[in-house]
Amino acid sequence: MRILIRRTGALGDVILATPVVRQLRVWNPDADIAVQTACPDVFRDSPHRLTMLRPGPLPYPWTEEGGVYRTIDLDLAYERRPLMHVVEAYMAEAFGDPGNPGDRRQELFYRRPRNWPSNSRIVAIHAAKAGWRNRTLPEGTWKAVAAGVKAAGFTPLLVGTMRDALPQSGISAFHSGDLLVQTGVISRCACFVGSDSALLHAAGATDVPIVGVFTCVPPELRMPQRGPGFRAGTVVPDLSCVGCHVRRPTPATFESCERGDVACVGAVDPHAVVEAILRLTA
Repeated sequence: MRILIRRTGALGDVILATPVVRQLRVWNPDADIAVQTACPDVFRDSPHRLTMLRPGPLPYPWTEEGGVYRTIDLDLAYERRPLMHVVEAYMAEAFGDPGNPGDRRQELFYRRPRNWPSNSRIVAIHAAKAGWRNRTLPEGTWKAVAAGVKAAGFTPLLVGTMRDALPQSGISAFHSGDLLVQTGVISRCACFVGSDSALLHAAGATDVPIVGVFTCVPPELRMPQRGPGFRAGTVVPDLSCVGCHVRRPTPATFESCERGDVACVGAVDPHAVVEAILRLTA
């Protein structure tokens, strides 16, 4: 039996599709399972015995003529269900219901870095240059967060790729294009903080406390789901229009702003972000 799963991108959305892949393998231990995606590194070193396919025409035997039993297309599953958590929307598309809480945790098969200081006081900060302006906080906000973290006795560490760098900030950084290496570094930190972007969802695959900063999407719809016992917090700006993305006609697949000025990202209070970090690390 062959099962094809499609989630083309983006990176964070593909990470959030990993619970579906895991559950399919649990229920179909002997099936041939393929994932068609532009982000194959999400499934690197996976024990689920997957065939990875790039977007585009499917090779034989991953066509109907080749004997594919079922195709699960997640590409617009969340976009058509904007009031559901993204993982629950994927589960509903694949299985007909949102699944149990214990089945919805995302996973990445990363390795922890060696020679890491014990009792780490490092806070990983992802100053994401997201694809959407209404998810990209000003550089000054992240610099203020790093300064507050440092004043509290922690060491701020910028993570992400070189695209997310804060030039001339003097803040230590670990930038890499390797998703699993980045996740391994995050897993050894005292806390992770970032906006709604890929590394927030990668951090959700670790046990580290996480702070998510949300603007155009309500946090309850995209914050990583890890089950009870995991420490997490969210920060949203004090604006009535926060979460506007869910009020758009479906499927909503591109950036928009009800106000027209993307005020939400500039309204995030760095002191509130630092306070959330300190609550989780107390």
